[in-house]
Amino acid sequence: MNFTKIFYSCSLLVFGTSTLIYAQQREIPLNGAYNFRDLGGYETKDHKTIKWGKLYRSAVLSDLTADDLNKLTSLHISRIADFRGPVEVSYAPDKIPAGTTYFALAAGSGTDGPDDWAAMAEEMKKNPVEVSDQGAIAYYRKIGSFKDRYKPLFDSLLTLNKDSALLFHCVGGKDRTGLAAAFIEYALGVEKKQIIADYVLTNTYRAKYNKMIADMLVAKYQLPAKRAADYGLAKPAFIEATFNEITKKYGSMDNFMKNELGLTEEKIVKLKSLYLE
Repeated sequence: MNFTKIFYSCSLLVFGTSTLIYAQQREIPLNGAYNFRDLGGYETKDHKTIKWGKLYRSAVLSDLTADDLNKLTSLHISRIADFRGPVEVSYAPDKIPAGTTYFALAAGSGTDGPDDWAAMAEEMKKNPVEVSDQGAIAYYRKIGSFKDRYKPLFDSLLTLNKDSALLFHCVGGKDRTGLAAAFIEYALGVEKKQIIADYVLTNTYRAKYNKMIADMLVAKYQLPAKRAADYGLAKPAFIEATFNEITKKYGSMDNFMKNELGLTEEKIVKLKSLYLE
């Protein structure tokens, strides 16, 4: 089995454990994709909620089946934003429903490609979890490409037909996608603790995928099981690093939203009118 390609082609699904009904409501089960979920239902500071069926996030879409494509059509997804770089896209191009508008937002992702599992396993053998975490935190602090990556996403959200939905994704639906979800939720007025909780939910929806990769790292590269189990986890400290770096550079998240993502007060009002109820 080509484990390098697993990162792109895994078709595993997982429901929540402690809150099964909640997970079923949020997850959209597909045969050829994982970590596909609805941003709906989160409450805002002014006691409104994000509408269901308007905003979706996912991992890679390269293995969607015909039934999956029909499901996306039934969800009225008319636009798909892809945060992957050109190498990633060439390795595993999306499958999308006919008539759906696809747009690439690859800023900051231009040189990304398939992981070298052997090199990664060796790095993990030599270094404790804390070192890998610091590497992830450093990645989350790289905010220079955020305007080019995420401003077009909000521009699209502001012009989306009221009867349509938008889907955004990267490879695993954790990092670039997790930040997009965080910025959308922040702009709509969701509390920071809930934004972080939604980010960490990736660990639920990628649980079987992460376990498969961990098992492979143990079996093929003799990585200690505990160390392998840490691979791919979404940790609060990661997304906190982005929020902290933005605040450090721009003075506040609100300044970043306005000055970098173009979200004026008028646009925030429009965004809320479109996506809150």
